[in-house]
Amino acid sequence: MSGNLYLAALGPLTELLGVALIVAVFALLRSQADRHAYFKAWERSWVFFGVALIIGVFYERFVDPESVFYPASTITTRLAAAGHIGMRLLSVAMVFAGVQLFAGGSRTVWVSRAALPLGLALSFAVDTTHVSLASLTLVYGPIVAVGYLALTLRLGGLPRSRQSVGTRFVAVLSLLLAVLSASLAGFYLLQRLSPTVTAMPALVRFARYGFYSDLVLQLGLAWAMVRLLIEDGHRETDDTRAHLKLVHGRDRLADLYDAATRLLTRRAFEVQVGLDFARASFGSVARLQLANYDRIAGELGPDVSEALLAHIAGVLDSSVRTHDRVYRWGQNELLIVMPRAVQRVARARIEFLIGRVAPLATPGVRDAVRGEFALDVAAFQGGEELAEAARVASRT
Repeated sequence: MSGNLYLAALGPLTELLGVALIVAVFALLRSQADRHAYFKAWERSWVFFGVALIIGVFYERFVDPESVFYPASTITTRLAAAGHIGMRLLSVAMVFAGVQLFAGGSRTVWVSRAALPLGLALSFAVDTTHVSLASLTLVYGPIVAVGYLALTLRLGGLPRSRQSVGTRFVAVLSLLLAVLSASLAGFYLLQRLSPTVTAMPALVRFARYGFYSDLVLQLGLAWAMVRLLIEDGHRETDDTRAHLKLVHGRDRLADLYDAATRLLTRRAFEVQVGLDFARASFGSVARLQLANYDRIAGELGPDVSEALLAHIAGVLDSSVRTHDRVYRWGQNELLIVMPRAVQRVARARIEFLIGRVAPLATPGVRDAVRGEFALDVAAFQGGEELAEAARVASRT
């Protein structure tokens, strides 16, 4: 066997070793990934990719006339082809699921559930007793290309406030992987239609080293994913430090705080104080209105209604997540900015916290005072949409 053919034959095994290295690196980052669902989805995608390559190495032995496993039964090669294609598609589906979680918190379960059945169906599109492992790209390559292109468009469509080195690299490398998958699929299609054209040395060399090209791009994509995780960690740290600095300087920034509730005011929101992490994230804005504020003020006095609002504000401010921010929005309104929370989850969380608010007992009032609430929630996709989300949540 010539040197070029020998190197080409080692392509799947080389890519398998590279993917195993990626899985090991992602496993080392598990302590950070536990707090980020999107990164855990990406970790699973590499595991599925590795399984696909393991199955592919066996498949390659089944169809190689020089292998001791040849000729394998039709069922064996068919199952191996289905496993390789299905796991390859499942890997791309998990990458897409991670991007969806990162971009908007949405879960695309149906994509991963469809991968294995689709792989089984596609395995019947080729004669698996004579087709090489690389040639299977003709079957799943176009789907993989569409999947990676969808990743590029999803990340490329993020607001400018959410763009970073990590997101740009993931988008660019996904685009290159889409081009590579489509090109390899096109080569093997052309090989069937016009073998003489694909016999050109340049095209043969391109197809022969397809596994190596894919590995290089996959390593780059893994680096970009880790970079994105690190950027997220830096944002969280910077936001925590900024908030601690803001709290410690409360006395010097009295114009940004409400005296009664000790919360940031609407003016603080307008000048984007406390919104460092939210501006670089998607999330939800919840507007909580104390509906019986005016009635309590008329019956028991404004001091009691203010005390009740301060009581509610204290419960919320002490119970929300680290990067959530609570503002006094109006006379009887609070605004809660919740980064990385979809509307459904944000509403459920605020309703749960409201349920924990105990009635307020005040001197001179016989019965404890209970609050009546109205809640509105709006979503935002980045810093550019925060003001609009607050306006939508504040509609009457």
